[in-house]
Amino acid sequence: MDGNLFAQIIHQVVLMIRYRLLLVLTAAIWGFAFTAQVVAMDDIGPLTFNAVRSLIGAVSLVPVLLWTHPSPPAKRASFPCWLAASLAGCILCGGMVLQQCGLLYTTASKASFITATYILLVPIFGLFLGNVLRLNHAVGAVLAITGVYLLSVTETLTIGTGDLLVFLCAVCFAGHILYLDYASARYNPVEISAGQFLVCGLLNLAGAAAFETVDLGALFAAWQPILYTGIFSTGVGYTLQSIGQKYLPPTECSMILSLEMVFGGIGGFLFLGETMTARELMGVACMTAGVFWSQLPSRPLLRLCRHS
Repeated sequence: MDGNLFAQIIHQVVLMIRYRLLLVLTAAIWGFAFTAQVVAMDDIGPLTFNAVRSLIGAVSLVPVLLWTHPSPPAKRASFPCWLAASLAGCILCGGMVLQQCGLLYTTASKASFITATYILLVPIFGLFLGNVLRLNHAVGAVLAITGVYLLSVTETLTIGTGDLLVFLCAVCFAGHILYLDYASARYNPVEISAGQFLVCGLLNLAGAAAFETVDLGALFAAWQPILYTGIFSTGVGYTLQSIGQKYLPPTECSMILSLEMVFGGIGGFLFLGETMTARELMGVACMTAGVFWSQLPSRPLLRLCRHS
């Protein structure tokens, strides 16, 4: 084999491993953030918390924007960057509000596992964008839905308010992942991240002013979880997601990011003393099996439309 060709292959392999590791790190940051989100709401409301963490996330990226010079986007943009970032911020805002409100009524462990259903929603929604649904995704979806049922639906066929809100947040996050697949190929990922946090923060701030009492003393009392989620979960985590999605397909990204459910369960157990019933543990097992089954290679099962 030619030496230059071999070097190019090694370089590509190293790049792919690097971006996968970035997404694994993102999953760990997000998973442990569930614990911080629960702790913060002992002092402040969900909209206030989301507003502060998002605005901190936007500010934390200013030095990155000033000191880095990213390579040109791979594809031509069809509308201004500010509009692309605003759309991302609106989708992200919906997911964050639903998740944070859901955590008022359910545990961090359950929320982390239910949120992870976006891994199965991404390929399903992707059908309408011309992506292929594979057999492993279909089997994984059945297992995951069974897990959500065991985790969230009681024997009287009712679902908890918090569990429902968290599942709806997973729908928003699935849309966010697919949208970032489009945006990250056409815009600077850091600019998209900073812009979406600013928009998300302002939307939550408006909601907090209308529906919650903003108390500076309470904000200072919750400074530790606010800083963790603002700098790491928001600023670092979502930026690493945008960078990773620039080089990996959305379905694979969602699979790696779903590892946050593992870290979320560990965080709930270690820091909040949360436990689960036997029924809920069966649900966790089904969801985990569904997530990892969906990563196995398999044949195409369905395509609704084709790219032009």
